[in-house]
Amino acid sequence: MTQRLAVELESLGLACEVLHERNGTGSSDPALVASAGRAENGLILLVGHLDTVLPANATRRDGDRLFGTGALDMKGGLVTLIAALTLLRERGLSIPNDLVFVGTPDEESSGAISERLTRQWAARARVVVVLEPGLPHGDGETIVVGRRGLTEWRLDIRGTPAHSGLAYWSGRSALAAAADWCGRAQNMSQPGIGATVNVARLVAGDSDFVRQLERHHGLLGTSRRRNVVPDHALAEGEIRFLSNRDRERTLRQLRGLADRVAEIHGVEVAFTIGDTLPPVAPLRSAEELAARTLAFAEQRGWTLHVERDRGGISFSNYLEDNSIIPVLDGLGPVGAGMHTREEHLDLRSLRRRILLLADLLPTL
Repeated sequence: MTQRLAVELESLGLACEVLHERNGTGSSDPALVASAGRAENGLILLVGHLDTVLPANATRRDGDRLFGTGALDMKGGLVTLIAALTLLRERGLSIPNDLVFVGTPDEESSGAISERLTRQWAARARVVVVLEPGLPHGDGETIVVGRRGLTEWRLDIRGTPAHSGLAYWSGRSALAAAADWCGRAQNMSQPGIGATVNVARLVAGDSDFVRQLERHHGLLGTSRRRNVVPDHALAEGEIRFLSNRDRERTLRQLRGLADRVAEIHGVEVAFTIGDTLPPVAPLRSAEELAARTLAFAEQRGWTLHVERDRGGISFSNYLEDNSIIPVLDGLGPVGAGMHTREEHLDLRSLRRRILLLADLLPTL
């Protein structure tokens, strides 16, 4: 994908460099930097990712819907960029010479390279444009100026093992405690602008099973070791939030819930937090940029709406300080089924987004 995109952008006069970025596993992955001119300060930075969640399968078209792995997230955004730059040339306009595109290889996995390159190049930018998909919304589609933040958490529960037939009441089930905590934690989620708690994984059983799951997963679906009160449980997940105050309040509630569950079930509970990505609050300059973009869409006869609380993590969450640089996000086309085998983009939306980006770029 890096090579293919470089060919397309070089044909439009951009200078392309393929970087081999360390990925944290002892190897490297390719990233792409394409510059329209001298890459100095005050750049128009466009960012997107080249990877997908699922392995690729064959594409198919059904009317105005194009189905394929990553068609929406986010090959559609990359095509929007290429076609918009092509359209500028067809209109007799120059591609802004301070335009830089950065394509990253790991946004759908660790995000380490994406975060590093975004921070590096955003430090030299005056505006950041993210080619992630928009969303259908009522009579139109969306663009994004604000995103939720994310904090990962982990719950470790230790109970007391016992023979489930001979000494059932002597045991203390870590699984029962974890299930109780997870159900209550999930129910803390609030609709609308409230914080959400997602329990992503729960593994429980006897300690050997949990600690060495790679060796003992074959126990699943058998009768072996079902006669043990499970003494170990691990749960992992995340919270998403619009403000740091929401984050701190939710974490306090989760810790308090851990203490209550420990007392109720007679188990030991350790609640810890992992990585955090900050929320992106809409800046006044981003709102002004969004208003200009909405006007371009209206002139073309369609409707755009502004999202200020998009739930998914994206490049704007990676900025060193997202209170300085205006970010216009969700410039890619809309569709449905992201991260599934039914992922597809709307080709009518793709045409609209190409025109929109071509109208917008010369004004940045």
